[in-house]
Amino acid sequence: MLALGPLLFAAAQCLVPEGPALARLHTPDGVAVVARAGALEIGARTITFCDGLPDANPTALAWWRDQLVVGFRAGGTYTWDGARFTAVRGLPRDGVRALAARSDELWVGTGTAGLWHSDGKATQRSRHPVLGRREISALFTARDGVLHVGAGPYGWWRVDGAGQARYFRGVYAGCFVESRAGVSARLPGPACTPPARATASGLPSSHITALVTHAGALWVGTFANGLSRQREGGRFTQIADLPPFINALYEDGRALYVGTPKGLYRVSDGDRVERVTFGLGDEHINGLAGGAHGMLWVATGQGLVGVGPDGVRLLDERGGLPSHLVYAVTETADGAVWAGTAAGVARVTEIGVQLYSRASGALPHDWVTALLPDGNDVLAGTYDAGVAHLFSDGRGRPTPGLDSAWVNPNGLYRLDDGVAVLTLGGGLLFSDGNRVATMRLPSDDVTALASLGADIWVGTRAGLVRAR
Repeated sequence: MLALGPLLFAAAQCLVPEGPALARLHTPDGVAVVARAGALEIGARTITFCDGLPDANPTALAWWRDQLVVGFRAGGTYTWDGARFTAVRGLPRDGVRALAARSDELWVGTGTAGLWHSDGKATQRSRHPVLGRREISALFTARDGVLHVGAGPYGWWRVDGAGQARYFRGVYAGCFVESRAGVSARLPGPACTPPARATASGLPSSHITALVTHAGALWVGTFANGLSRQREGGRFTQIADLPPFINALYEDGRALYVGTPKGLYRVSDGDRVERVTFGLGDEHINGLAGGAHGMLWVATGQGLVGVGPDGVRLLDERGGLPSHLVYAVTETADGAVWAGTAAGVARVTEIGVQLYSRASGALPHDWVTALLPDGNDVLAGTYDAGVAHLFSDGRGRPTPGLDSAWVNPNGLYRLDDGVAVLTLGGGLLFSDGNRVATMRLPSDDVTALASLGADIWVGTRAGLVRAR
């Protein structure tokens, strides 16, 4: 078990996120600035959420009134004066998709609140029925002073002294590029992604979904860049022949099991990958857990699957589960198997299935995302109603101090001095039974936790943290 409690009050090392660049510019004096998921790079300096970044995900950059302007996915628009971030007054806290500047004018394109303008003294929202109300997907100030606006599916627009007019109706602009032939629009995707840089660690993504230690190494599952293994020297290399989306990892001492939306995989000697099939039409894997006698329990979109020496068994609504959408699974000391589903929790034993739900008074919410064994009982994490203690006799009660968290999938961990709760939007919570503390991380969306030697690794949607 992990000893994390004291570290929650100490400074953790926020690693440089390794995700793709989202925006890039050079200041007038030649300093390169790069926005990427989890960090803002200004020359040789990297600023993460741990260092005071207003939001974990900077998305857009501009140079305006002799200052760097940064737009964030969920945190609005800020200026950076070299020492601190300051919110631009009057602009919404809506997610920023694009920025553009010319002279004293700053244009801000948001995801849901339309196009905004500031001259440093006053801010206002466009009154245009399209540009003031729709998604703004791209902004660009051309050499002739014309502002080009991508309004998502509503086309390509031009804004100048003559007003606002649609330029092309059938164009979805992800970015604009100017050449001798003029300004052209490009679709969102690789054509609008700044050139990649060689990363120091080799980690292909900052959006971490799962962590586990196996064979003396740290293994990292990501949202869209597969599975990576940390080699000697700290550098990560990707494991071939696996789907890009990783939902769960489990190791049994001999092999590593990888749960994905495309099925279950086994990684063994020499990083050899093989598919583990069990005959379901849709083998979407949400969670994994080990059990007695070599049993592997698999939480799937079609029910609870047990894979063991005697074959494969499936339990769904026909066998007593409250729902076939199983998100979490665990086995307790008495041999009972617990399944967390979209409609409550089932405790499965040889004599039958016992149900826990909001209707029975045992759960604060029926959508259960995580389970953690506690002797013969379990702690159950819910999507938006915190953690409940479920007893083997059918009772349940909220856990004091943890009764309002949005618990992420597989987001409960036992520590030798308490319990860690990985939340969606609330950070990493730690409870020792008497108090609850929060650890500051690159993102408040915390997704995974593992230990390796003296290091404790925490995965978030915007990078990895190592504490020791």
